[in-house]
Amino acid sequence: MDELAGSPTSPTSHRRVRVWFGDHPIADHIAEPLQAERYEEAMRRRFACCRVTNDPAVMPTLTIASALTPARTPEPTR
Repeated sequence: MDELAGSPTSPTSHRRVRVWFGDHPIADHIAEPLQAERYEEAMRRRFACCRVTNDPAVMPTLTIASALTPARTPEPTR
């Protein structure tokens, strides 16, 4: 019945490629599998000394309630 409700995250067909400097990601890119593979290869050449990961992307799932809730704007500071 509620198509948008579900778990807070859901897997997609997209891939998430990250370049790591130690424990810190220095590049983060989400793309379709073929483009992600090409990006991963390019990052491995560019950052040969860094770890590069290519994992399934997990995207946040909207619920109807969150989709209908207007975004709050921060109060101006004085």
